[in-house]
Amino acid sequence: MDDGWLAEEPGIRRQEPLDRHSEYGIGGPADWYLRVRDAGHLAGLMRRCHAAGVPVTVIGAGSNSLVLDGGIRGLVVELPRGRLRRLSAEVIELPGGAMMPRAALDCAAEGLGGLEFGIGVPGTCGASVRGNAGAFGTEIKDVLIDCDTLAPDGSEQSFAAADLGFGYRDSRLKRDLAGHVVVAARLRVHEDLPPAVRALTDAIQAERRATQPYDQRSLGSMFTNPPGDHAGRLIDAAGLKGARVGGAEVSLRHANFIINAGGATAADVLALCDLIQRTVAEQFGVHLVPEIAILGEPAARSGS
Repeated sequence: MDDGWLAEEPGIRRQEPLDRHSEYGIGGPADWYLRVRDAGHLAGLMRRCHAAGVPVTVIGAGSNSLVLDGGIRGLVVELPRGRLRRLSAEVIELPGGAMMPRAALDCAAEGLGGLEFGIGVPGTCGASVRGNAGAFGTEIKDVLIDCDTLAPDGSEQSFAAADLGFGYRDSRLKRDLAGHVVVAARLRVHEDLPPAVRALTDAIQAERRATQPYDQRSLGSMFTNPPGDHAGRLIDAAGLKGARVGGAEVSLRHANFIINAGGATAADVLALCDLIQRTVAEQFGVHLVPEIAILGEPAARSGS
């Protein structure tokens, strides 16, 4: 891997601790870390990294990705946040790094309905498209028109929503298009009265605060819901609320959330996830599938 040239990139950081860039407060260092200026800047970096054999990992808000304790090799990039751009009465465009809650509030301010669910999605637009994120009955697939991506070699490609193979918390961007980075998306909205839109976002936010550990560090839902059931119900029924490994703890408010109760490592979180999966499988015969992305490498063992 030829990565020495990255030191010349303005603003780049070497051995940057990724716990600083995660809502979870967990994660080892990135070999190199950079917040890119825009999609064109990212495209150029991806082209050069592809040619040099340097892995590129894009992180969003760190709200749905567990970075392992050994950190991430190669270049880790963060997209600029950005805000919505109104293209017409029924279409908005979001940059890949735009935060979904901010977009929901901006839509409410402009009297645009349809994106209210975004207030309950604590991540970026790009990550939400990749994982078909959703909240309170609506998913990205319900509002997405199309999106622009950068392939691993930096080339630009666009995909209509119908071409992304959306499923429950899934899309082709997790499968055969893994490595593509969503840099912009067009979403369907509708005109409405600002107070009506804001009332709905407020109601969704209130529900989230009442039912989830809103004020504690977590990655959101840890497991996808199995068909016909809810992961949180199964974990609760298995008697695992409050279960703890190291600094990782099953939330007492919502059992499908693992909080960082203080000083948790990624190894703690994975060990607790394993305990949950084994216990639920033994008691109910259901295998829970993680919803979160797991990035990087485990910490090296002592003496290795």
